[in-house]
Amino acid sequence: MAYSKADLELVERHVAQGEQHIIRQEELISRLRSRGLPTEEAEKLLKGFQESLHEHRAHRDRIAEALDDNED
Repeated sequence: MAYSKADLELVERHVAQGEQHIIRQEELISRLRSRGLPTEEAEKLLKGFQESLHEHRAHRDRIAEALDDNED
């Protein structure tokens, strides 16, 4: 598949958003713990965010590599 710099910019935004979701979710889990509240569901959601971020980063790397290969 042919990628453009716009594709790379889009996935970079997805990575940044994913990182922010993880930060906010970790903060939420900390607040829940400090109040003695259950965190199981919040931790499951955090795991999903982490897995999504991993996929976004892998996709970003594939696009970047494809763009580098096209510049050669």
